[in-house]
Amino acid sequence: MAERIKKKSNQYDKLCALMNVLREECPWDQAQTIESLRRHTLEETHEVLEAIDHAAQRDEWQPLKEELGDLLFQVLFYARIAEERGQFTLDDVVDSLIEKMIRRHPHVFGDVMMEPDVNRQWDRIKDAEHADRESLMDGVPPLPALSLARKLQQRAARVGFDWNRPVDVLDKMREELDELAQEVHSGAPLSRMEDEFGDVLFTLVNLGRKLELDAELALMRTNRKFAARFRMLERLANERGLDLETMSLDDMEALYQEAKGMCDL
Repeated sequence: MAERIKKKSNQYDKLCALMNVLREECPWDQAQTIESLRRHTLEETHEVLEAIDHAAQRDEWQPLKEELGDLLFQVLFYARIAEERGQFTLDDVVDSLIEKMIRRHPHVFGDVMMEPDVNRQWDRIKDAEHADRESLMDGVPPLPALSLARKLQQRAARVGFDWNRPVDVLDKMREELDELAQEVHSGAPLSRMEDEFGDVLFTLVNLGRKLELDAELALMRTNRKFAARFRMLERLANERGLDLETMSLDDMEALYQEAKGMCDL
């Protein structure tokens, strides 16, 4: 039965045939909608990011191959559902992408000289495509909060609403931390502490942007690092017959530092 997929003459046709068969014959695939797929798309995107780290840091490329395939499958799925609704096809998606990339690279496909600031040129072309927007804040996708903060800051920076130097953002971060500390010490309502805590996070994202660091990716990396170290802590405690629930915080911190040293070798 798999031969009906593999016999296709090129990879593109194989993908389309695979999606058609699954959509027509698999109960789970038949039940999916663009709404139900959102959670899977988000998971696959994060798995791609993790696989990219493995490739970059460990020279392990096979996980990236697998995860890119899973993400591509999400694209196929959405396009197939859209085709069923009479909206567009996968061919339309590809054509739209090609046209957009050609339009946004006039220095490659046209007779326009490349501007010194390629990012500014890209933003200018994108803005022209959406001339009907009333605000620079319009049209920002619903990203995770840290990524959204970075995107909003980038939009504002297009008109010069931005810090000049990273050290300026550091000064602002200290100011925001002081304001948060004041609310904490005064026992302020949760809503006020949440406001100040959000300001600290927003400023941290800004600092990362000025340092050319992505806060979302940095936190994802730290999350993985902490999880690995804590697993090592649990292993060490188990090997030594220690009960984490009865250990003092100082003893657990010492064990964590030992685990940290082992994980970071």
